[in-house]
Amino acid sequence: MTVSELHPPTDHADPPPPRPPLLPEQPRRMGPVTRFLVLRTVVVVAVVQVVSVVLTVAGGRWRTLGLGLALPGGGFLHTAAPVAFVLTWVAVTVALVFWWGMSVHWGIPLVWLASALVAVAWADGPRFLIDRGTTWEWAIPVVYVLAAAAIGALVFTFESRFRGKRARIGELNEYLTTASLPEPARPLRDPDDTDAELLRWAYEMALQPGDEFRGFEWGEQFHGGTVVRYQLNYLGWALAPYAVNYVPNAPRQIELAMRNLVHKQTDLRVWRYWRTLNLIGNLDANPDPLVRDNIMFSGFTGDQINLYEAATGSTVFDEPGSLTFVWEDGRTFAYDHHSWTEAVRANFESSRLVFFPCEPGWAFAACNTIGAQALLGHDRLHGTTHWADIEQRWRTTLEQEYLLPDGNYANIRSTHTGLSWDTGETPGGEYFTTGSHGFADVAPDLALRGRMLQLRGAPQKMAGLAAMVRDGQLTLELPEEWERNRARRSAVPGGTKLVAGARMVGQGELAEAALRACDRQCATGRTWPERPMSAGVANLALHLLVRWSTPVDNATLNLRGWVPPVGPVLHEVPWPKVLVTLARSLDGTSLDLELRPGPAPTEAPVRLGFTALRAGAAYDVVEHTGGQAGSTDSRGDVVGRLQADDAGTASIDLRVTRRRRLLVTPATHTGTGTGAQP
Repeated sequence: MTVSELHPPTDHADPPPPRPPLLPEQPRRMGPVTRFLVLRTVVVVAVVQVVSVVLTVAGGRWRTLGLGLALPGGGFLHTAAPVAFVLTWVAVTVALVFWWGMSVHWGIPLVWLASALVAVAWADGPRFLIDRGTTWEWAIPVVYVLAAAAIGALVFTFESRFRGKRARIGELNEYLTTASLPEPARPLRDPDDTDAELLRWAYEMALQPGDEFRGFEWGEQFHGGTVVRYQLNYLGWALAPYAVNYVPNAPRQIELAMRNLVHKQTDLRVWRYWRTLNLIGNLDANPDPLVRDNIMFSGFTGDQINLYEAATGSTVFDEPGSLTFVWEDGRTFAYDHHSWTEAVRANFESSRLVFFPCEPGWAFAACNTIGAQALLGHDRLHGTTHWADIEQRWRTTLEQEYLLPDGNYANIRSTHTGLSWDTGETPGGEYFTTGSHGFADVAPDLALRGRMLQLRGAPQKMAGLAAMVRDGQLTLELPEEWERNRARRSAVPGGTKLVAGARMVGQGELAEAALRACDRQCATGRTWPERPMSAGVANLALHLLVRWSTPVDNATLNLRGWVPPVGPVLHEVPWPKVLVTLARSLDGTSLDLELRPGPAPTEAPVRLGFTALRAGAAYDVVEHTGGQAGSTDSRGDVVGRLQADDAGTASIDLRVTRRRRLLVTPATHTGTGTGAQP
């Protein structure tokens, strides 16, 4: 990373800022695929209702069956069994939860049909405080009124929501046409003590043996807050920007950590869940986690692999069989970066909706955006055209099937019924941008529109908070909120949102003050396998992702691909004795370096090996005391000298018993230094 890469020179006036695409003035209620799915569902329900009317008119037990088909539990109401009617609706509610939570798509139809048949079988059975064989004929109009009310409520809710959003289009397009937002703040940061503690924790999570998961949160593995695959994804996503922003010239420790996080995804305990979901939702016993659906694994981890390669330059996962899954019976499913990406693309291409499911039958916009990122990143790294070949179809699905009139996107869509609703995962079940990169790489024009809509009024709010900053400190108690698994309340997510929001509107000073406020409030003083901040693993990793994503974020990294570092490289570091928190060269000749004791520190000198030095040149190692981040100011004590060999390599022994800020810079004089202790 050089100064010119971060701030490229301009020889001409800046072009006018781009304008986002406007919202459609005459939006569709549904996209063509969604309309087909909904109409198919309507036809099925209509046929059932017609059959129910015919049976009801036929009388006798046929009437009981007809009322049971008209409404779940309607047959029980006809046969004077109100308790059974209530229990039926309890069962419908449970089935609805399992439909969402476990892809039990057949649960509600099964409860519905079973309740109708049981009511018929029970027609002459005993009653509680009522004569045997009693029927309530008044139930006939009641059942049909309830059925009509349920359908009417669904239609009314959808239509009123649609009309309300449509009414705002003119106002929103006027805003998109005239408004402007400040440029985001993308400071080049120095790591502080909290960054060092968080990096040490992340390394210890990642660098433990491949089959060990100390410190991870284990619970249900389907889609809740204790899903380990997401914890691995988020940690990998967080370390990628640290690699390019803080230690591009010392890749060895962070490369191994990121590599291990990917390898851990192949542990059977991480991906075993898919066999259960595939069997229940698709009636398919194949445990292969990539061949069908499951973008919440294939897309997320594909993106993680891209960022690993783009941040470190390692192509270890390009080797055939480098990502092999072994099932309980010994069957293996061998993949590599290329075949993994091909599996994601094949799922996109085989889906009627283009977007393909996370859990069987549920296609999320967020997951499919991350899957798109996986294709794009592979194309940038390897010159393929996976993303280019499906991009237009993907955008069409996003804009026609998921876009709402006010610029939000629906969170989910059922690939069986075309329905979607608020699952509680996102406010209102919708968002202006999604995916871990917010469309910034796969659809930058939509990212701009979403950012503008998302930040309406935010600059004014952030300006008010910025006025509270005194001497770099923000005196603010951050809000605590329940984490997704409901295990704890934490202020870390609130702090993460505040930091991200402040940066998005150019309030860099507020963002740094918010980081310090979050650190003060949430620090625990604990070390791995405990967490240094009071949050679950997933939320803490997401905090790291936001914290470290400046000046280069993962969207930029995904578009840029691998760029080798310039200047001296710290290649050999004895982990866990030493932790490298900073290693970057902004001038291409010197190396700004920060070392701290690792989890297993030593009083003895440690060997540090350097590469990419000028052949035969001498370098001073200066205890750095002046200048800003990335400065080549060499004030301080010379604590050693490197003499590069013909291959540009050299090494030095130094004690790292405390934080040491060093500058490795071409020697300007001869001699052995100041005599300072190494």
